[in-house]
This record gives sequence, structure tokens and C-alpha cells, in this order.
Amino acid sequence: MSAVAHIDEYKTGRFYTDEYRGQLSWNGYERNNLLRNEGPGADGVPRFVDVAPALGADDDRDARGVALADFDNDGDLDIAVNHNPGDSGDPSRAGAVFLENRIGDRRQWLAVELRGTVSNRDAIGAEVVVEAGGTRQLGQVTAGSSYAAQHSQRLYFGLGATTRVDRLTVTWPDGSVEEFSELDARRLTRLVQGEGLEQVALPLAGGDG
Repeated sequence: MSAVAHIDEYKTGRFYTDEYRGQLSWNGYERNNLLRNEGPGADGVPRFVDVAPALGADDDRDARGVALADFDNDGDLDIAVNHNPGDSGDPSRAGAVFLENRIGDRRQWLAVELRGTVSNRDAIGAEVVVEAGGTRQLGQVTAGSSYAAQHSQRLYFGLGATTRVDRLTVTWPDGSVEEFSELDARRLTRLVQGEGLEQVALPLAGGDG
């Protein structure tokens, strides 16, 4: 096959057709990506960089369920990834992987836990907007958040170097809205619908929480 023909077939997607792959699938032949948010560019569009190769997270096993949670309560989200053997059939490639995030103790953050009273107790469907340092962030409490996995229902907001949250707005699933202002960073913020909030240190967080 000439180089030109090779390029043409690549452009037309021949290598991604069932005819080319036959009974084989792509499972276990694609490397994982881990995208770091670089913030908005000059045009206001967010920029993302794949840091998986640098961090050793570019696994080529057949990744399936992915769960995000602050497993070690240090203020950042860690990642648990489950696998299946894929086309290799090798059970040793099916083990879970834990990717520990170690940046929480060096940055500012806010963790939010919600409990509904009029709305459902787990606050599924609630939206939280955090305004701090001139930036607005939106988080939503969800169920069934990943294939064959469930993320933590505690919401996390990265604040960079900002040590105070100007405003936190909760829109509950029943449509009611609550607003709070002047909150401390690096705290777990617990809100009970209609009963206010409290800010506490994470149970195992280092430093000041």
C-alpha cells in the first residue's frame, strides 16, 4: 500500500470499520486520557491539556466504571477505575486502579454536602453555584453518574488561591432557592434544606482542614 493510499484510507475511516476489525473490538487498545482544565483562553473558551502520559494515567487496559470521590478527605477528587479483560482475555488486566490526587492540600477548595427535606433526602437534581474570585462554577448532584459506577454526591469546587467564597446558591429539586455569602474556603459545607448550613473541617484533612 502506498503512503498516499494509506493516508486516504485513514481519512475515510477505513481503520475504524467493522470490515477492517472483523470480530475484534477496540476495547483494551485505546489509552486513557486525563484532561487538566487550563482555564479560559483569550477567546473565553476553556482550554484542556491531556496530562495522562505525564502522570502515568494513560492506561491501555479496557477501562469501564470510573468513580470520582475524595477517598482520603484531603480536599480533592481521587479516581477509581475498574476494568475488564477486553479482547486480551487476560484476567490480570481486569483489576481496579486507584489514582490519588495530592493537590488538595496545596490549593483552596470548597466541599458541599446537601440533604433535602422537602426535596428528596439525597438532593438528587439539586444545583449549586459557587461564586469566588470573579469566577462562577456550577455543580449538580446526580445519580448514575458514570457507566457501572457512581461518583460521590459531595460536590467539590476548586478555588485556586481564593480563600473566601463570595456567594453560594442552591437550587433544590423542588425549585426553591437558598443563598449564602462570605464562606470560608477549605471547609466541608453541609446544608440541610430550610435549616441553614455549617462549615466543618474534613474528618481526615491535613493542616487547617
